Amino acid sequence: MRVNTVLVLVAATLQVTSCHLPHTLAHECNKTIRSEEEGEGVVESPGYPGLYPTPATCTYTFLGASPHHKVQLAFTYFSLREPPLHLVAHERCLHTDTLAMYNLVNNYTRQEIDTFCGTSVPLPIMSSTPGLQLVFTAKPATSLPETSLLIHNGFSARFKFVTNLGMKSGQQTAPGVCQFLYNSTNAANGTVYSPNPEGYYPQDTTCHYLFYGRPGEVVRLTFKYFDVEGVMPCNEATDSDYLEFSNFPSADRKIPAYCGNVAPSIIQSDGTFFRLTFRSNNKFSGTGFATDYQFLDMSYQPYTIKKVIVMTAGGSGGYS
Repeated sequence: MRVNTVLVLVAATLQVTSCHLPHTLAHECNKTIRSEEEGEGVVESPGYPGLYPTPATCTYTFLGASPHHKVQLAFTYFSLREPPLHLVAHERCLHTDTLAMYNLVNNYTRQEIDTFCGTSVPLPIMSSTPGLQLVFTAKPATSLPETSLLIHNGFSARFKFVTNLGMKSGQQTAPGVCQFLYNSTNAANGTVYSPNPEGYYPQDTTCHYLFYGRPGEVVRLTFKYFDVEGVMPCNEATDSDYLEFSNFPSADRKIPAYCGNVAPSIIQSDGTFFRLTFRSNNKFSGTGFATDYQFLDMSYQPYTIKKVIVMTAGGSGGYS
């Protein structure tokens, strides 16, 4: 008799749990995160670290209170159902569970950043606007091929509202403005990064890096990483993101712009001032660049002809 009673109680408990489950998942599935309430934290797929439900569509909306805000997202775990193996790269995410990311223009209009699927952990993402939206879609199991029926644990990511674009060096001229000063009186050397270092740079972004040396000094840039989406001649006409250099506040025609995966290994200024400008459009994003800078005292070489030295990664170079 006691055994029957226990069985009835267990059954009743399971029924109550199952009744509350849809409400719990719905609460986890659709969430709006505002910077004034939660400046940083963790966002996760429904049920994480357990299996996520199918089918499901979940929307996570991040809204910055300031027009200077950007949303930085760094994944710590990512495991969605694998797409069919026979598909080519650009079709892989069309037939399986996905996590799509969008910039929110004026907190309303969506501008696609990228869509991820499978089990490869995405690199850090940064919005180009104060708003970011994630849309997680889990398809019904019956709509997927047998090779994709194994359900995974979803995703977990740390988010943070930032105004410095995640930059690690330089003096920012104003919050939310991608302009950074490098003065030899503060640091004779260091490293300059594209916005959102170690991740994909944000779309529709222009950044200025201004170098100021002491009298008699020049600045030398040595690139150690370069991945900027684009094709020659690296300008708006070719829908390219690019990096340009100048000895003046305005354009400098004698120094070419760079994009793609091949960067100059060394660039040296004519004089004490130098400007590096990074521009991205709204199409595709790369992982950007990293370059070491060093201020050099050239005052002991009074007869040196000062020209911008451009050396390619292969080591060839000369005066421009």
